[in-house]
Amino acid sequence: MQTDASIFKAYDIRGIVPRTVTEDIAEGIGKAFGTIALAQGESTVAVGRDGRLSGPGLAGALMRGLAAVGIEVIDIGMATTPMLYFAASTVCSSGIQVTGSHNPRDYNGFKMVMGGRAIYGEDIQALRRMMDAESWKLQDGGSVRQHDVLQAYTERIVSDIRLARPLKIVVDCGNGVAGASAPAILRAIGCEVTELFSEVDGNFPNHHPDPSKPENLRDLIAALAGGDAELGLAFDGDG
Repeated sequence: MQTDASIFKAYDIRGIVPRTVTEDIAEGIGKAFGTIALAQGESTVAVGRDGRLSGPGLAGALMRGLAAVGIEVIDIGMATTPMLYFAASTVCSSGIQVTGSHNPRDYNGFKMVMGGRAIYGEDIQALRRMMDAESWKLQDGGSVRQHDVLQAYTERIVSDIRLARPLKIVVDCGNGVAGASAPAILRAIGCEVTELFSEVDGNFPNHHPDPSKPENLRDLIAALAGGDAELGLAFDGDG
């Protein structure tokens, strides 16, 4: 299949939807990743996605590709990248997160782990070569099943963290995927939470979920200045 070499970065696969990243590309990634995973004894792969508008289509195509080469796919649905990594260390040991992270809203991409190890560098180029040559191995036996990891993920965090005293915090999720879980998790560990922009919306109507840029912290800073919270937290697009 034809791919754009520019999307194969050092640590992920990432590009503009649908210019350089399409559902066909996502399906090809699934077939190539799954073929290599099976060769390494990995037959189960977890898949998650952030809240971007292109996420459901890309994740669906990715899972079709994985299943087409015989992979058992565990679909954790809309989730943060840490939740995907949690799934890929508890219910299985490989996973792919469909995410554009902090990039502009028309971007999306794929972060990958195989056998407990992050996929980067030459491993990503190996995926590209297999996609270009279409040298994957189609076979029966693949499947897709849904699995919600939020409760187990929350319980793990609650078991690991003990606050010396309750904290008042402001959380700005920037309409990214963290809004679906972070406020509830923070309350579960004993925080009093004021929420900003927790509704997941891939249009990012309030500000872009990139806290590395000062202009995206203005609302959080204003909330801290105008209230009695002790701490402000801002999340990027994939939590």
